[in-house]
Amino acid sequence: MIRFIPFLFICLLPLVTLAQQKPQYSQYTINNYLLNPAIAGIEEYADVKIGSRSQMSGIDGEPTTLYLSAHAPLDFASKRRKKSHARSTPSFGGNNSGGRISERFRPHHGVGVLAVHDRLGAFYRTEASVAYAYHLSLSRDVRLSGGVSAGLIQQQLRSNELTFANPGDGAHSDWNMVKPNLAAGLWLYGNNFYVGTSATQLLGNTINFDNSLEERSILYEHYFLTGAYKFNITEEISLVPSVMLMWLQPLPGSVDFNLRAVYDDRLWVGGSYRQNGSYAVLAGVTINHIFDLGYAYDRGVPAFNGMGNGNHEVVLGMRIFNKAKVMCPQNLW
Repeated sequence: MIRFIPFLFICLLPLVTLAQQKPQYSQYTINNYLLNPAIAGIEEYADVKIGSRSQMSGIDGEPTTLYLSAHAPLDFASKRRKKSHARSTPSFGGNNSGGRISERFRPHHGVGVLAVHDRLGAFYRTEASVAYAYHLSLSRDVRLSGGVSAGLIQQQLRSNELTFANPGDGAHSDWNMVKPNLAAGLWLYGNNFYVGTSATQLLGNTINFDNSLEERSILYEHYFLTGAYKFNITEEISLVPSVMLMWLQPLPGSVDFNLRAVYDDRLWVGGSYRQNGSYAVLAGVTINHIFDLGYAYDRGVPAFNGMGNGNHEVVLGMRIFNKAKVMCPQNLW
């Protein structure tokens, strides 16, 4: 099986460049900044997330993704603030009853950074970007933000991690490409809903794996539409259904359906179903006003069933400069 993986990778490499090129996440609902730069600075503290995802775990050369994201507001101020002693809720769900509550929202700027390292066998993709967003109020309860991000995408093939029957095979060579990247998005949000749209890889850069060949692949644009609504069922239970639509030229779009339930403002569980037939089980816990932890397990596309031990994803969240010690963000519940 181990010897089969390099051969499988070579066969799938053209599909990797034609199919979805950005990593997929099971827990994007707790870190929508991965998909939309308009979220940068949406809360009054710096939001830091560290994520790790392994797919088909247990197989040599398994796909793995690591990321670090951080964003914070600039010149965020409210005329009046108050602290509530009610129970606080997790940073990814709940009734927003705890922590510091801004009675009057004021427009402000936000900045963020994102670094993603993705590996599939001997194929590596590294993405780094910086983001800027501006948040304004449309009414007392509805706000709108717009954001852009710019950075670089590096794609590599490390041939020393492949095994060839003939060491002189012409395919036994490295390649390394670095291209600029641009993304933009809008985010409409309130106390119990959000709707966002974004587009990434807007430059549509071409990639030539071998300078001696004329054939080129394209870093296709990815388009996302995300929405969610929070239902407060009881004082202890909230339900948050959400949906994400993704479209990647020239492939047909896909749809993700998600549902999370928050209990006692500390624990949450949920599930996700993707249109291609994959599903995920999600869970998380708020540890204190600084740390929270999320975990997801999914089986992935049915075609890969029986290969590996499924997909595992872990996300550690941190609220830095959280002077009010809030347990729940007001806008990304």
